[in-house]
Amino acid sequence: MNFKLSAFTFISFCFAAIVSVPAAQAVSLTTIVEGISNARGVSFGPDGTMYVAEPGVGGDGACQPSPSTLFQPICAGNSGSIVRVKTDGQTDRIFTGFQSLAEQPSGNQAAGPADLQFDSVGNAYLLTGYAGYPGNRDAETLELGSNYALPPQQLAVFPPSAPEDVLNTSNLAKLFKADLNTGGLTEIFDFAKYEIANNPDGGDQVTNPYDLTISGDTAYVVDGGGNATYSIKLDGSEAKATALPLNIITNPQLPELPPGAELPPGLINFLEPDENGDPRISIQSVPTGGAVGPDGALYVGEYSGFPYPQDEARIFRIGEDGVPTVFAEGFNAITELTFDKEGNLLVLQFTDTSQITSQDISSLPGSLIRLAADGTRTTLVGAGEGLESADGLTIGPDNQIYVTNRGVGPGNGSVVRVNTGAEPVPEPASVLGILALSAAGVGSKFKGKLKQLTHKFKA
Repeated sequence: MNFKLSAFTFISFCFAAIVSVPAAQAVSLTTIVEGISNARGVSFGPDGTMYVAEPGVGGDGACQPSPSTLFQPICAGNSGSIVRVKTDGQTDRIFTGFQSLAEQPSGNQAAGPADLQFDSVGNAYLLTGYAGYPGNRDAETLELGSNYALPPQQLAVFPPSAPEDVLNTSNLAKLFKADLNTGGLTEIFDFAKYEIANNPDGGDQVTNPYDLTISGDTAYVVDGGGNATYSIKLDGSEAKATALPLNIITNPQLPELPPGAELPPGLINFLEPDENGDPRISIQSVPTGGAVGPDGALYVGEYSGFPYPQDEARIFRIGEDGVPTVFAEGFNAITELTFDKEGNLLVLQFTDTSQITSQDISSLPGSLIRLAADGTRTTLVGAGEGLESADGLTIGPDNQIYVTNRGVGPGNGSVVRVNTGAEPVPEPASVLGILALSAAGVGSKFKGKLKQLTHKFKA
């Protein structure tokens, strides 16, 4: 995560947020597989086999504070895997015992195997997450690291581990070519080492590779911890990183905070008021999902950073010039993007409302939105229709939509097929231009509300 605003070509065009119109017929969800811990990316192999990334539940190894959990410790174990669902419905796991980090004792918010994707000739590639300061990964024991932006008041809470506590996470924050038959891994790229050496966003050094897309001979990786996207040739050459900009929000609209919570200081960056005296904040991008569009550009959705203002998540387009421009906005907590065969962009929202409003992020009501080329937005699955804390999205060989559902918690996750039935009714036509941000009362009242919060957050 970072706090530096990178130069970029500002909005080329975007679509205003619109109140959803209910679908003409409620969708149904068919469960394909369940019992997955902290379920992440889902994909299909050339033979129609489904693969689901299972980051695991961590373990009783050494711990480190993570910005993904408001600096609560995530602890190492060997509980990650890839869940495989064959075309006859039989399910097993491969790459079992893979390195994993998660909160303890809950087993929530894990980092481990994050995504498995295939190139055009059927080779498999495995992406692993991390969610922490990359200098800790290869240390014999846990060290905070001089470049880790941990709030001073937290230092006493998370001192270095004892010498016998080995972190054992050397295979995290990497891209591998994977042999699905033998379990062999060939390292292609190390995001932790790149973050330490280059720090693409110029902020605090954190890495959490979250999403993998392959197009031609190139892998595209979205790093939610480093606020950056990567393009890497599949032989590991020509790696390029693109930092995504902070979101500057005037008169931010935030939900009511839960009672009795407490906010660690330094998580919100208050800026000088604008020329009209209106309050402003900057929040981190926290990109989580990526997809290559029909035009060859990379489209990147953001979860958006703490404190997750309503309707502020954006979608970026990164073309040949490598400059991210805002393509669409007005979303909430995007976790994944994909294009369907008609060229529509499907947008998966982890939750439709800020997760600040809930003490349990394992069952937040999410949604699936279709964004057409003309800007029309259609809600395929609305809040309350069965998607909860959804985290992965793909189009299957049957041209149906598959989603990893309930992506937080041990054994909570599943993959569901979306059965839309009758064609949903499109929402009113979107308008071009910059999303008008509401100026309803914030100011000092807003600051007062932010004095208390201890809630967990993604990426």
